[in-house]
Amino acid sequence: MPLLPPPSYRPPRHQWNRHLQTILPNALRRVAHTGYARQRLELADGDFLDLDWSRTRNSAPTGKLAILTHGLLGNASRPYMLGMAAAFNRVGWDVLAWNMRGLGGEPNRLERMTTHGGSDDLAAVVGHVLQAEPYRHIALVGFSKGGNIALKYAGEQGGGLPAAIKSVVAISAPCDVLGSVAAMGDYSIYARMFRDKFKRFVLTKKDLIGKETLDKLLRHNTLMQMTEHYVAPLHGFANAEDYCIRCSSLPHLAQIRVPSLLLNAQNDPVLSPSCSPRDIAGQSEFLFLEMPLLGGHVGFGQANNQPTWAEWRTVDFVTGLL
Repeated sequence: MPLLPPPSYRPPRHQWNRHLQTILPNALRRVAHTGYARQRLELADGDFLDLDWSRTRNSAPTGKLAILTHGLLGNASRPYMLGMAAAFNRVGWDVLAWNMRGLGGEPNRLERMTTHGGSDDLAAVVGHVLQAEPYRHIALVGFSKGGNIALKYAGEQGGGLPAAIKSVVAISAPCDVLGSVAAMGDYSIYARMFRDKFKRFVLTKKDLIGKETLDKLLRHNTLMQMTEHYVAPLHGFANAEDYCIRCSSLPHLAQIRVPSLLLNAQNDPVLSPSCSPRDIAGQSEFLFLEMPLLGGHVGFGQANNQPTWAEWRTVDFVTGLL
């Protein structure tokens, strides 16, 4: 029954509420990282994904790889991604941080995006690695939307998950996307931030979208309106609610067959209680649910710009399984 007790993590004193615990570690943190080497992965549908590699300095192959998936409208260079890459590099693991469609710094060829349930894009990354690289121990690590994707992929694969994948870690994952949307609200600081970032994102795709559709899209005031009238139909969903339900990892969690850590803070401002399913974890041999009292959303900051508690906990969980 891998329902773990709340850990003793406490944020720095100046991060005295859940909003500061969310915003400050991502806005102010500076991560010492040697940089990525980029590789382009061509996809079967004619589009591409940009993969950013951070390998250890060892001359011999490590055999160990962490595949990192970023959050909504993020990229491989966000502080939480760089910090996790550095944390794994320090213990001798190579890292592949992939950028979702259109978020690697160059517009993609197709209008479609990596959805909240985009396990097909993650599967393409995993398939490429297994075909081209000699890794025997792979960990999937995802943040927020990326955590949901990693869990959904592992659950969909079930017992057919590639043998090289030994573990999954999802940090601040909206396993119930619809519940997360309700918890965040339409006009919270987070909803407005994601709405504005999404509008800037679609402007990079204006040549693919068309002026009339783009003008209508930019007039919407909430993420759910944009999902209802654009994102959902573009990707074959009936409406925004259908998109949220079918993209959620929640229905797939019971099928996971590899040790998986779901790390959601109890004071996360954009996650509903349904995103941390105690009943499923309590009956699973593989899903470990850990809910710190504090930490915010993809926060878990430490004092003096130190590695976050989530980085330490993730590496500890993954390496402890070897």
